[in-house]
Amino acid sequence: MKSKDWLNRQKRDFYVKKAKKQGYLSRASYKLIEIDNKFNILKKSKKIFEFGAAPGGWCQVALDINPNIHITAIDLLELKINHPQIKFYKENFLNFNYDKQENKYDLILSDIAPNTTGHQSTDHLRISSMLFDIINKFDKLMIKNGVFVTKIWKGSEEKDLINILQNRFSEVSYFKPQSSRKDSAEIFIVAKKFKN
Repeated sequence: MKSKDWLNRQKRDFYVKKAKKQGYLSRASYKLIEIDNKFNILKKSKKIFEFGAAPGGWCQVALDINPNIHITAIDLLELKINHPQIKFYKENFLNFNYDKQENKYDLILSDIAPNTTGHQSTDHLRISSMLFDIINKFDKLMIKNGVFVTKIWKGSEEKDLINILQNRFSEVSYFKPQSSRKDSAEIFIVAKKFKN
């Protein structure tokens, strides 16, 4: 999509307008709100690890719904929210030292995405590769019965990804929020009850 077309779409977008009005940093906030309305993951959580956290819309939602929550967030881009309960690392998640995390997390969120090429199958392979890397960190990061929520773009690796998650979690569900654009290949996976 050309940048001019993208800008015009953003100006017309209902959720972009709503986010500005309600003070959320991105329209993606509403995706997490819808996921939480259906799966009730935030009120029960004490500690979140979030991959691809910038600009911070999901952090805002998590703290709105559960003011006692503590968040460790990582992204190559700057987080646009400062909060005493957010510990932010501006670095590549592949190079991060997960061994220095003293405690494990009951909820892992990922809204991570590579820079898109516009070639759907290439973009799918790139986001899938990131997700396989994230799943490989679960033993260091997640407590037993923990929850994982991630975005995926539909494609060839999806089945393998789901199979891995079904081996590692007792419940795995698909969810397409209303705030996710209809023409987008994006879908969310909610995996509950990590088997550790």
